[in-house]
Amino acid sequence: MRSLVALALCMAASFAWGQQRYTVSDEDAAGPGTPRVVVLRDAAGGVEAAIAPSEGGELSSFRILFNGQWIELLYHAREYSSPKGFQGKGPLLWPAVGVQYPLGNFPKSTCGDGSYSLHGKTYPMPCHGFAKSLPWQEVSRNADNQMARVTVELRDSDQTRPSYPFAFHLDATYTLAGGQLTIDYTVRADAANTEPMIFSIGNHIAFKIPFLPGTDPANMTLETPSTVQMLRNAQGFVNGEQKPRSFESPQRLGDFDARVAIPLAGYRSQPYAVLKDPQGLSVRISQQATSDLPEPIVRFNIYGGPQAGYLSPEPWFGMTNSLNLGKPLVTLPAGNSWVWRIQLKASGPPPSLPAQASGVERYGGDFGYVEGPVWSKQGFLIFSDMFDSRIMKMSQASHAEIYRDYTNGANGNSMDVQGRLYSCERDGRRVVRMEKDGHLTTIAPEFEGKRLNDPNDVVVRRDGQVYFTDPAPKDSLQHFELGYSGVYHVTPQGAISLIAKMTRPNGVALTPDGRTLYIADTTERKIMAYDLDAQGNASRERVFISGIDGGPDGLRVAANGNVYIACRGIAVYSRDGKFIRMIEFPEMPANCTFGDRDLKTLYVTARTSVYRVRIPDKGFLQYAK
Repeated sequence: MRSLVALALCMAASFAWGQQRYTVSDEDAAGPGTPRVVVLRDAAGGVEAAIAPSEGGELSSFRILFNGQWIELLYHAREYSSPKGFQGKGPLLWPAVGVQYPLGNFPKSTCGDGSYSLHGKTYPMPCHGFAKSLPWQEVSRNADNQMARVTVELRDSDQTRPSYPFAFHLDATYTLAGGQLTIDYTVRADAANTEPMIFSIGNHIAFKIPFLPGTDPANMTLETPSTVQMLRNAQGFVNGEQKPRSFESPQRLGDFDARVAIPLAGYRSQPYAVLKDPQGLSVRISQQATSDLPEPIVRFNIYGGPQAGYLSPEPWFGMTNSLNLGKPLVTLPAGNSWVWRIQLKASGPPPSLPAQASGVERYGGDFGYVEGPVWSKQGFLIFSDMFDSRIMKMSQASHAEIYRDYTNGANGNSMDVQGRLYSCERDGRRVVRMEKDGHLTTIAPEFEGKRLNDPNDVVVRRDGQVYFTDPAPKDSLQHFELGYSGVYHVTPQGAISLIAKMTRPNGVALTPDGRTLYIADTTERKIMAYDLDAQGNASRERVFISGIDGGPDGLRVAANGNVYIACRGIAVYSRDGKFIRMIEFPEMPANCTFGDRDLKTLYVTARTSVYRVRIPDKGFLQYAK
C-alpha cells in the first residue's frame, strides 16, 4: 500500500507540471499482426481500458493499478488467436441475448444458431445476435482534463438485413473518468422503418479469477441483490418459471455452481454485481437503461466459476429466446433511440489514514457508496449505502446491519422529533418517511404534476417543516420533467413549494434555532442561506460561504453555529462564514453528522467507508429534545 501511495504522490507532482491525466492512443492488441485496440488511460486513477473496433467493438481489456502493479481483470484480455472454448473479454450481445430457437423445436446446442418469426416471415439469428461478430467503425475520440472517450458504431448492412429486417444505428461510447469506465450503448431506429424495431441486449463480459496471485478463486465472493432465479426446462432453456434466489449477502464462488448459467431477476433498484478478491481488490458492474420492462426480466446471467478460471456476471436486459416469445423486448418506434449503460469500477482497500488526520478512525467499510448519516436518539448511526440500495445501522465499529432494504437508491436522510426516518430516493425519485411500524409514507412524489428529478438531501425542522434538494444530474439516463434543479419546502400538511432554483443543490441543514436554512451548491462551490419564518417559508436569499475547497456536499451546524461541510475533507466555518480548519480523511467525504452521547463525535460518510473523529464543538440535532 505504501508503494501505491508513493506512486500517487509522484503522479500528483507530475500533473502539477502539466502532464495530462487522460489519454487516448492506438496499440496492437498483442503484438504485430493482431487487431488494433484503442486504449483509454486515467493515469491518476490508475485505470486503463482497451476497445477493439474490428472485433465487435468490444471491451478487450480492463486494468487497474493495485499495490504498484497493473492487474488485468478480463478473461482472455486482448487475445484474438481463436482460443478454444469461452472467449471472454466484453462483447455486446444484440439484437438478442440468447439463442433464438423455433418454438417447440430445440436445437442440439444450447447456443447454436437459431431462428425467429416476425410478421409472418422466418429469419436466421446467430446465438447472442450478430453485433459481436461484425467489425465496428470508430467515429470519434477525445481526451481532456475531464475524461478519455471513444465512440464506435455498427450500422445495418447487407450482412445484417438477412437476419434483422430493420434499419438501425448502434453506437458504443466508452468513457473513462474518475477511475470509472462507462459504456453507453445507444440504439437508434431509422426513420425509414415501417414497423417498431424490437430487440434485447446483453454483454458477455468475463473476469479472470482469481484477480490476484495467491488467491484461491473459491474464496472470491459475488454479491448482487437479485430476488429470484429464472428456471430452465429439460433442454436447458429458460422456461419462465422462477424460484427465490438472492446474492445480496456476498457468496463464495466455491459455494455455488454456475457452470450452467444462473439467470437472475427481480431486482428492486438499479441492478449491480460485485466480484471481490479477498486480498482487497474488487470490481463492481452496474447497469441502467432509459426505460424498464415488466418483470420477469434477466438482469444478470452468472456463468463460470473456480473450475473454469473465469466468472461472467453477464448484464442482460431481456431473456433467452425473447424474439420468438415476443417478450421481454424493447420496442423502439421509427426515429427513436434508447440507451443502455454499463459502468465498471475497480477498487482496492481505502488508503491509510494520513498522518495529519490525528484522531480519525475508520468506523466501518467495504460499502458501495455511503451517504446520508443520521445519529439516532437510541444511540446508533444510520446511513445510506446508496449504490447497494439499502440503509444501514451501526452501533459498534465494523458491525453493520440492514436497517431498511431495497431503498430505491436512498441518498440523504433525516429524522423528526418522533424518530421517523425521512429519505431521498434517487431511483424512486421521491422523498419518503419510514413510520414507526416500518411502512413508508411518500412525502414528496412530484411538484406541480411533474416527477421530481433526483432527491438528494433532506432536513426536518422541529415543528415538522421539511426541506429537501432535487438536482437534475447531467449524466443520468432519466428524462427529467421539471427542467431545472430545485430546493423545496414541504409543510406538515403536505403542501409543497419551490424555494429556489439552483445549479446543483446538494446538502441541506438548519441552524439550531431553525430560523436559517443552508443549501450547498456543489457546482458553484458555495453555501446559500435563507431566512425562515414561523410557518417555514423562506426569504432573503444570499451567499453565506463561497470558494469552498472542493464541491460542497452534505453539511451540519453545531450548537455554537459552526458549519461542518463535506468537500475535499470536512471544512469547518464559523457562524459568520469564516474558515476555521480542514479535517482530512483518506476518502473524499460526502456527508457528516454529530453523534455519541455528548454529540462531540463527527461521523463522516466517505465513498466506501464511515469515519469518525472527536471534535471540540458540541453538535446539534433538530430532532433531539
